[in-house]
Amino acid sequence: MKKLLTDSVLKGLMRNNQDDSSIKNVQKRVTISDITSQGLSVDIRKNGISFYFRMTLHGRTNRITIGTFPAINVASARRICEAHRTRLMLQSNEQLIQKDVKMRLDEYYEKHFLPWCEVYQKTYSSHRSLYMNHLVSRFGKMYLDEISNKYLYGLVQDLIKKEYSKSFVNKSIQHFRSALKKADQLCDVQIHPSLSNKFSLPMAPPKKERFLNDKEAHRLRDYIASNDKDEVILLIGFLLYTGARRHEAFNAEWQHIKIEERSWYVPITKSGKPRYIVLNRRALEIAAKAQQLQYEKYGEKRRWLFANPTTQKPYRCVFHKWNRIRNELNLSDVRLHDLRHSFASTLVNNGATLYEVQKLLGHSRSTTTERYAHLANHRLAKAASLIDKAYE
Repeated sequence: MKKLLTDSVLKGLMRNNQDDSSIKNVQKRVTISDITSQGLSVDIRKNGISFYFRMTLHGRTNRITIGTFPAINVASARRICEAHRTRLMLQSNEQLIQKDVKMRLDEYYEKHFLPWCEVYQKTYSSHRSLYMNHLVSRFGKMYLDEISNKYLYGLVQDLIKKEYSKSFVNKSIQHFRSALKKADQLCDVQIHPSLSNKFSLPMAPPKKERFLNDKEAHRLRDYIASNDKDEVILLIGFLLYTGARRHEAFNAEWQHIKIEERSWYVPITKSGKPRYIVLNRRALEIAAKAQQLQYEKYGEKRRWLFANPTTQKPYRCVFHKWNRIRNELNLSDVRLHDLRHSFASTLVNNGATLYEVQKLLGHSRSTTTERYAHLANHRLAKAASLIDKAYE
């Protein structure tokens, strides 16, 4: 509601003026804005009337309480309101001048965004991998306010040409845009205005859960066994035989592998809680081969189960080698994460209960595991069909 605020109007409201039916018998707060002083309003409640000032600058709303009537009259409230507006405008101009400072993307990621992301975000490893593998070489020397949506569309096209899935491309662009938009909060640096506009992502096909059949699993198993001098192939084998999430295997440390107890401790999982993974015979064999390979190369075990020989740190991306392997084995539509689905489906098809699968996969909720229920039903249907043979 808008009105010309005067002392007499407010006094009338305090007396519950009979002529102003719109605010008669007020039970809750009613707000009236002054038509002559921009940003000045009053809150009318049962216990009194309060002045406040409200102003929105650069998407942020400032609300300042001025005082109560009649301790402050309308004229004084207007003067205070004008003083607040002037102060906020000056502060805003100072911030714009400060934000004129240039910052390159590599400096922003390495000094500001990734350190913040490591503390506050579960997606730190994804952000770091995206930066190291796709962003630093392309945008590292560019200033933040130069990176517009035009460059992001170019990144989309290049990733698709390199045969990355549209789901991965969409996730990468969303991560990159969110990182750029965080620059204002983390270091008071402006970004390109176009990033506030809507960005059209490629249409990704609906997610399908792909399971390896017996022949496909055997081909991959034999390939891993015959190429056990390659860290990446051993890592893929570890994923196949443990059903672990990719980042869990990438960051596996020797100190957490207990060979005698056949267990692997994962300190950080997707849910944020640690868990133990039971290692089967083939997973233990992969670990033994990884250990032997490190002794042959370095004369000792490294910190990481699968250390990148170039950086001596965990792998961040193995897509190109996996893409070559899966095409060679005629598994072109199989993602690394599908090895986890195949682990679960193999368990269910061989008699494991959904509760056991939930514990082995580290699902915090049983509803997540129920996606494999149809496999259990298929096994039960086969069992039920035995009665047909019995009565024939």
